Amino acid sequence: MIGEQSAVVAGRYRLGVRLGRGGMGEVYRATDELLGRSVAIKVMLPVADTLAAEERFRREARAAAKIADPHVVTSYDFGEYGNGYYLAMELVEGPTVSEALREHGPFTPARAVDLVRQAARGLAAAHRCGVVHRDIKPGNLLLSADGTLKITDFGIVRLLDDSTTTLTATGQIVGSSHYLAPERIAGRPALPASDVYALGCVLYQLLTGRPPFTGDDPAAVMYQHLEAEAPRPTGLLPAIPSNVEALLFWMLEKDPSNRPTAQQVAAGATPPPVVDRTAETVVQSIPTRPRVSRRQVFAATGATIAVAMAATVGVLLDRTDVPRPRTDDLPASTSSTVPSSPRSTTPVQKTPVAKTTSRPATSGASTPTPVRTTPGGPAGPSTKPQPPQKPTGKDHRKTPKPHPHKKP
Repeated sequence: MIGEQSAVVAGRYRLGVRLGRGGMGEVYRATDELLGRSVAIKVMLPVADTLAAEERFRREARAAAKIADPHVVTSYDFGEYGNGYYLAMELVEGPTVSEALREHGPFTPARAVDLVRQAARGLAAAHRCGVVHRDIKPGNLLLSADGTLKITDFGIVRLLDDSTTTLTATGQIVGSSHYLAPERIAGRPALPASDVYALGCVLYQLLTGRPPFTGDDPAAVMYQHLEAEAPRPTGLLPAIPSNVEALLFWMLEKDPSNRPTAQQVAAGATPPPVVDRTAETVVQSIPTRPRVSRRQVFAATGATIAVAMAATVGVLLDRTDVPRPRTDDLPASTSSTVPSSPRSTTPVQKTPVAKTTSRPATSGASTPTPVRTTPGGPAGPSTKPQPPQKPTGKDHRKTPKPHPHKKP
């Protein structure tokens, strides 16, 4: 029975305490009674779409078996168990990067870069084997007792050389919204560069304690991945070295062809200098005629996301790894938040107030009341007199004629 301690899997792996649970399986600490060593056992959970789940679980086992690198959790054994499968793996005695962040807060820039370079070595090994992880995030990065980082959980891996089957429906986006590359949100397949972008998001979080983009829901976060520039981390923590910030923005390039490879990140390649796009954004945002409101821009961009997600079954969110802070928690000085609704665009009667002098109303005729403009629109309606209506049809009896000797 899944979840039962002391159960024996495949006649050799005695299950101990549960270490975690994912979308497809549960991970247990176990003892390999044949070899007398501690291992981690991932047991497949029963799910509704059994055929796809089984194939995905087998694919994870094949992908993990392809990669031999100190920065990737080693796969030992795979086989049938109950109505599903099991995967025996190296047991890493240590927390995830996510747990370390929650307990200790942001890392020093030197340690953050060191961890990212270690992860990049593991990714480079995976990419050489034609494996794209597709779910790089702090919760899938383990820290061993000696400080070594190891990548785990290839559950939604993409094999570049496998064109025989697709396990996601057309347009479906799988992954964690805080770490999704723009091209994946746009509906294109995951590439090695997509893993590099996700690792750049992890680097941002290691430095600042939060991912580059946040929001109240996945759509708000994905919009920012597509359209917004991440706030410069030096604006939050000025002590971050410029070369670290340059590496970060190199990895977060919107165009995947402009990002470094995982091997370049691992080898410490020199990033290009950071181009401050803030000023460019401000200049480009100055309205020209005809004026397009931010609501229209947001709607157009939202339509792009909607098209990409029209056939989406769902986004597999990391609900335990990183809490989803509110979008307005981002610094107000940055452009990374989702644009709010623009102010009212009600036409304002531009009557020069300074040149208008108030006059007392006379009994002969009324004068227009000056309109005071405010940031939100006119302070009140104009009282400009209207011409008398001509009586039409039988309704003339309801409109009394003015008396010739009485003032109106």
